[in-house]
Parts: sequence; structure tokens; C-alpha cells
Amino acid sequence: MKKLMMMVLTVALLATALPADVYIKTVNHVDPINAMGQSLPARDSISEQWVSDDYYYFDTGEGFSYLYDIKKNIIYLISHRTRSYLEIRPPADFSSLLPPELAPMADALDQMKISVRPTGETRVVNNIKCQGYRLEMTMMMYPIEMNIWASEELPVNLKKFLETVWPEINKLEFKASGQANSELNKIKGLWIASETRAQMMGVDVTSRSEVSEISKKTPPRGIYILPPGYRKKDRLEMEDIQGF
Repeated sequence: MKKLMMMVLTVALLATALPADVYIKTVNHVDPINAMGQSLPARDSISEQWVSDDYYYFDTGEGFSYLYDIKKNIIYLISHRTRSYLEIRPPADFSSLLPPELAPMADALDQMKISVRPTGETRVVNNIKCQGYRLEMTMMMYPIEMNIWASEELPVNLKKFLETVWPEINKLEFKASGQANSELNKIKGLWIASETRAQMMGVDVTSRSEVSEISKKTPPRGIYILPPGYRKKDRLEMEDIQGF
């Protein structure tokens, strides 16, 4: 009996000694799309984020991941579609990552306009008190509107992450630079929920995202290393852009 008790205590001590990082799970939904006589069904995906003192990992659920080595200040933009990755040293500039044949797109991104204003509204999302923001942007002449619910009152401490890591990842996600970055920085805290409406070539695209879990967990083994066999490259490729 004593040996059994010692084994149980040892296992319990080992479990408590394992590192626990912050885990964030987000549920994403895109409504059906009707364009040029064709219909695309609704699409759902899950994105996951892991935050530690030294690393950050974000699986977008759409074929791309970000791995941020915080000590080295290097972001690895990982394309699972082409089994490749880029090394980016912040401050990040998405337009510089595009292939030469997409120079017009790079110019359009550099001219992108974003405006953000707090709405003064509050909402509780999954027991998290959030502040409301309205984001309006024009990307390559197409209007995009977002209602965003963000919070600094989180069940875990993410202050350092939100000050240093999150702004760089947000810039890459929005493909933003210059004036657009300063507007994005007006949104305080972690984005907990958002509703997006975009108009592209006469087609309405609406989507929603909501954080469903923020907790402390032991990260999966190998989550903070580059996938084995992936090749390093200097720029995105056309096949990457199709899924970005």
C-alpha cells in the first residue's frame, strides 16, 4: 500500500511540474457565398493559439501557422499547403513577402486604409466582459466592415503577449502597414469575438469568430518547433496566396 501511495504522489508531483501555457481556441464560421451563378457552402474552422514565455504558436485552421520565437524575435510563417516556411524579423511587412508577379497587389496593400473607433458598447462573451469596436477598411478598393469585441479582463495574464507579440501577428493577418497599424493598435486587449462583412466584386461575404476557450494547458510535444521536412524560402509563392 505504501508503494502504491508513493507512486500516486510521484505521478501527481510530475503532473504539477509540467509547464502549463495559455491555450486559446476560436470557432470561425463563413456564411454560404453565391457568386456568378455558383454557390459555395458555409465553412467552419477552428483556430488554436498557444502562448508561453518564450514562444507563441497560432494555427489559423486555414493552412497557415505562425510560430514566434520571442527570444530571437523571429516569426516563422508556415505554409502547410506547400510544406514551406518564411523567416520574418519584426517589424513585419506583408507586402514585402509577396512574389514579384504580385507587385500590383503589394502596392494596393501599402495603400490600404483602416479606421477604428470604440463604440462604447459592452458585451459578455463566454463570461468575458468585452468592449466594442467598429473597424472599417478598404482593401484593393473593396470595403470591409467589422464589429469587434475585445477584452483586457481575461482569466489569464496575457499583458506582455498583448503588448509585444499580438500586434505583430495582427499586422500579418491584416497585411497592414503604416497608418493601418496605428489604427489596429486602438483595439485594446484580446479579440474575443468579431463579425465581418466584405463586398468583393458585387459578392457579399459574411463571417463570424468567437473565442470558445481560454485556459492553462500543457502544450503538445513539438508544438514550438518547425515541422520536419519543410523547406525555407524567401517569399510566398502563388500557391500560398490562393489559401491565405
